[in-house]
Amino acid sequence: MNIIPLVGGAILSVTGFYIFYDYRRFNKQTFRTQGRILSYEEYLSRNSDNVRRKMYRPRFEIKVRGTSYEIESNASFRSKIIPVGHYAEVLYQAGDEANARLAKGTGHGLGILLIGLSLPAFYFGLFH
Repeated sequence: MNIIPLVGGAILSVTGFYIFYDYRRFNKQTFRTQGRILSYEEYLSRNSDNVRRKMYRPRFEIKVRGTSYEIESNASFRSKIIPVGHYAEVLYQAGDEANARLAKGTGHGLGILLIGLSLPAFYFGLFH
């Protein structure tokens, strides 16, 4: 038994399950509206190989029952996926509009990917 792959597998699976759970929890009681992209925050991100990559975090505006909310997205993208001034689908929960999310950035695919990647780590940790 090798402890390092087991720890790595545990971290990947816990993170994957959390992302998947958060996606399901948030989307369970969401409403959809259109939000206008106001701008993008541009920043440099480093990956595990220490390679720097330019990333973009959108800032968007939604209007719910006459109140306007300006929100910085939790999700970042490699490109400006929606041009500034254009509209995109936004998900929000009633009473928590300030934490709305772009529908394009709330996929559960990352959670499933991390869970899938944890399986080989567990295998190598247990049987090699």
